Amino acid sequence: HLLRWVSFKLSYYNEYKSYLREGGQMTSQTLKYTIPSTKYSPEDTRYGIPQNGVNLPATRYTTNEWNSSNATQYLNSSTERTASENLRDDAERLRCETAEKTRRTQNDINKKLQDRIDIITYWKTEVDRQLQKTQQEIANLQKSKKQLEQAHVSTQLPHEVATTCLKHREGRISIDLVHDDVEVQLLKEVELIEHIQALLHQRILETDSQLRDLNKCKYNLEDDLRDKNISYDLDSRCADLHNGSLGMTLHNDSVMIDPRSVTPVKYEAFSHDNITNAEKQRATTIRQRELNEHTMHTTSNDLHKQNEIVNESFRIRINEMIAAKAKLEENLNQTILEIASMAENIAALKEAIRLKDRPMKVAHMRLNTRSYRPNIELVRDPVQYGLVEEVAQITDSIDALKAKLDDSVKRMAELEKNKKALEEDIAVKTNSLNIDQSQCLRLRKSLVWRSLRPAKMFGAMTVTSRTLPPSEIEDIN
Repeated sequence: HLLRWVSFKLSYYNEYKSYLREGGQMTSQTLKYTIPSTKYSPEDTRYGIPQNGVNLPATRYTTNEWNSSNATQYLNSSTERTASENLRDDAERLRCETAEKTRRTQNDINKKLQDRIDIITYWKTEVDRQLQKTQQEIANLQKSKKQLEQAHVSTQLPHEVATTCLKHREGRISIDLVHDDVEVQLLKEVELIEHIQALLHQRILETDSQLRDLNKCKYNLEDDLRDKNISYDLDSRCADLHNGSLGMTLHNDSVMIDPRSVTPVKYEAFSHDNITNAEKQRATTIRQRELNEHTMHTTSNDLHKQNEIVNESFRIRINEMIAAKAKLEENLNQTILEIASMAENIAALKEAIRLKDRPMKVAHMRLNTRSYRPNIELVRDPVQYGLVEEVAQITDSIDALKAKLDDSVKRMAELEKNKKALEEDIAVKTNSLNIDQSQCLRLRKSLVWRSLRPAKMFGAMTVTSRTLPPSEIEDIN
C-alpha cells in the first residue's frame, strides 16, 4: 500500500510540473516574453556540463532519483516505526505475562505455604496428643508401680499372722501336737505369701523397665513437637510476608535445596514412626498395668481364699459342727450376694446388648450413605475400613455379650439351686451347734481382721475388664 501511495504521489507530482511548465509558457507569451531554453538535458547537467555559460556542480540527480530517495526514506521510516511499535507491543505483552506469571507463582506459593502450615498443624496436633497421652500413661504407670510397692509392703502383715499362728501351735503338747490340716494350710499360706512377694517384686522391676521406655518415647515426642513448633512459626512468618512487607532483603545463598533437607515422605514417616512407637509403648504400658492390676487382684483373691481356708481349718479342728454351720452360713451369704450380683449382671448384659443396636445402625447407615459416593470419590479410605471394622467389632461384641448372658443365666439357675440347698442344710445343723471357740481361733480372727486390709486395698486397685491371655495367667500362677 505504501509503494502504491508513493507511486501515485510521484505521478501526480510529474503531471503538476508539466502543468506548471505549460502554464508558465502561456504567461510568458501573454507578456510577450520568452523563457530562454537550454540545449542541454537534465542528464547532461548532472555531469557538470555548463548551461548558459554557468558551471554547475559535478554531481546532479534526476527528479526520479530524488523522488525515489524520498520514497525510500518514507519506507524506511515506516518500517522502523512498525518495528518499534511491534517491539513496544511485545514488551508490553511480556510485562503483562511476567507480572501475571509472578502473581500466579506467588499465589501458588502462598497456597503451598498454607497447605504446609496445615500439614505441620496436623502433625503437631497429633504429636502433642500422643505426648499428652504418653505423659498420662507415665503417670498411670507410676501410680500402678506405687500400688505394687504398697501391695508388696502390705503382704508383710499376713505373713506375720501365719508365722505367728505356727509359733502358737508349737506350744501344743501331747496328742494335740499333730500335723493336722490346720498346720498344712498355714504352711501353704506362708508359701503363698512368699510367692506373692516375689511376684510383686518381679512386676515392680518390669514396671521400672517400661517406665524407662515410656520416658524415652516421651523425650522423642517432645523433641519432635519442639521442632514442629519452630517450623510452624517460621512458615507462619513466611505466609505473612507480602510485596509490601518492610525489611525484606535478598538472600542468594538460600536459593537452593539444602542437602540436609528431607523429602515430605521421610518427614511424615519420621512423625508417623514416633507416633507409632508411642502408641506401641502405650499399648505395652496398658498391658503392663493390666498385668499389674491382675496380679494384685489375683494374689489378693488367692491370699484371701487361703486365709479363709486356714480359718475354716481352725473351725473344723475346734468343732466340726460349728465350723460346718459357720461355713454354710458364710457360703449362703456369699451365694445370696452373688445371686444379687448375677441378677444385676444379667440386667447389665441385656442393657449392653440393647445399647449396641443404635451404634450398629449408625455404622450401617454410614456405610450405606457412603456407598453413593460418585465415581472416583468411592475411595477405600480409612473411614470405610474403620466402618467395616466397627460393624464387625459390634457384631463380635453382641455375640460375646449374648454368650456371656447365656452363661450367666445358667449360672444364676445353679446359684438358686445352691442357695436352696444351703438353706436346707443350715436348718438341719442349727440345733447341733453347742461348742465354744478356742483361744487360738479368737487370736486368729483378730489377726485376720487386720491382715484383710491389704486385700481390700488390692481389690480397690482393680480397674480392668480385659481378659488376660492364658500365657500371662500361667506366668502369674
